[in-house]
Amino acid sequence: MPDRAVYLHEYIDIVGEGAMPYMEHTARLAADDASGGTLALVGTWYTMGSTGRWPQVVNLWESVGGWDGWRRLMERTNLRRTKTPELEEWWRQALAMRTGGFDRLLAGVRGSPTLVELERDGVRGSVFVHELSRCRAGAALDYLGAVQDEWSPVLADYGHVVVGLYEVLLTDREVLTIWATDPASHCALQRAGVEGADDRITRWRVRAREFLSDWREELMTPHPASALSAGDSL
Repeated sequence: MPDRAVYLHEYIDIVGEGAMPYMEHTARLAADDASGGTLALVGTWYTMGSTGRWPQVVNLWESVGGWDGWRRLMERTNLRRTKTPELEEWWRQALAMRTGGFDRLLAGVRGSPTLVELERDGVRGSVFVHELSRCRAGAALDYLGAVQDEWSPVLADYGHVVVGLYEVLLTDREVLTIWATDPASHCALQRAGVEGADDRITRWRVRAREFLSDWREELMTPHPASALSAGDSL
């Protein structure tokens, strides 16, 4: 898989009711290009508290220029952090809205669209399904290939469009997928799976266990102004 796109994924632990202000703070960072042209914002989302950890924001950034962009980001935000005053101010303001977080370096795989392709194809959602799962050591690419070939067509029948299929780097035991959808489509998929109305869903759950040690999905709501948002959802 030559020229695989590179991504930064962030879990952000939010202070109180700071999710919306933090997402707006993130959107301003992207609009002002404070990353120095190294990152493009794919999305900033608020985790639905009824499905996962709260209060929490999830950010996904695409590295502009792949590994060259990642190298420049490392230099700008880590090695020369004190020499980027615009970022120092951004970080200072962010401290009032967050307590910490956890970041992951990702690489897209076959069938995972870039931000340019997502925008070109008009991919939008009011609800996003976010799966971060643990796999057998070394099984990440095999699992994501099976998702693309076997699970993606089923999800498409239930109104779910792929946003990204990612191998988590710096480990050999994690995979991440994101899908754009809407409440009615999400409920239709869940109902069909719980009631056994579509045996393709049951077969996939069995198939996925060949690769995964455990899986966990949560739902996310996008910031209304983000690129993939279907509209004013918050």
